[in-house]
Amino acid sequence: EGGSLSFGDTQVTVDVSQYQDMTNMELISLLLQQEMDMQKQQAVRDLEDYIDNLLLRIMEQTPTLLQVRTRHK
Repeated sequence: EGGSLSFGDTQVTVDVSQYQDMTNMELISLLLQQEMDMQKQQAVRDLEDYIDNLLLRIMEQTPTLLQVRTRHK
C-alpha cells in the first residue's frame, strides 16, 4: 500500500508495506544507516568542491604546475 508524504513543496509517494513488519529497532537502524550514507555523500561532494576550487586556483595562478612533462629515454 502506497502512502504520500509532503516535504515543503515536494510530494513523495512511498511504498509503506516494506516497513510495516519492521520493529522499532529495525526502523531506527535503517534510519541511522541512511543518515550515515547521506553524510558520506555530503563528504564526497565537499571533497569534490574542494578539489574543483583548488584546480581552478592552480589554473588561474600557476597553470604550469598542470603541464605534463614527457620523459626522453
